[in-house]
Amino acid sequence: MVKVNDNEKIEDLGDKGLKIIQARDSYRFSVDSILLVNFIRVKNYEQIIDLGTGSGIIPLLLFGKRKGLSIYGVEIQENLADMAKRSVELNQLQDHITIVREDFRNIKKIFKSNQFDVVVSNPPYISIGQGKINPLNSKAIARHEIKCDLEDLISASNYLLKNKGRIYLIYKSNELIKLMITLKKYGIEPKVIKFIHPQLKEKANLVLLEGIKEGKGELKVENPLFLKISEENGDKEIE
Repeated sequence: MVKVNDNEKIEDLGDKGLKIIQARDSYRFSVDSILLVNFIRVKNYEQIIDLGTGSGIIPLLLFGKRKGLSIYGVEIQENLADMAKRSVELNQLQDHITIVREDFRNIKKIFKSNQFDVVVSNPPYISIGQGKINPLNSKAIARHEIKCDLEDLISASNYLLKNKGRIYLIYKSNELIKLMITLKKYGIEPKVIKFIHPQLKEKANLVLLEGIKEGKGELKVENPLFLKISEENGDKEIE
């Protein structure tokens, strides 16, 4: 029997019977993670690592996309790593998903270089000094670059990825140039981007990006995604 604490609840993910343990009053996964999962291309029997896995939502949703995936989720916060591990046990996926409680800046102590086919991350993308920091520590670390910054993430990704391995990220669209420069600095070529707009007539606020380690210099811009379109009778969500 998997332990569920008093401040937690089990939620149905609506996908292949998967469930996740969520905190009632602190960090919870956001729509960003769902958008990222839907953007990722994975192949059968690939090795995948999610840096900053939070409650483990991305490994859980990725697992059913292909056969024989081996997925690691790395999370620095002890309470979130514990929650993610229990969610994996709840779904009986311990043989396929491994949660590691660690600062991914120390990733070389745990994993070999060139080990993974895919790196995934929904990183904190608000720089220190920008925006109001949430008083809840778990949310603050998830949103602000308190424990790591973009360069830490891309450096770790370069170490982990095989040659021609792929990275998938969601990031602020107004920081896209910074993201691309950092990727190229570490030998990862931006290959596909997709802008996300909150509504039909609003500017993009997020961007999804696929990069390939040692990839060729060719960039594809996919059709944008609008999370809602305004209608006379209210807002209709776009799937």
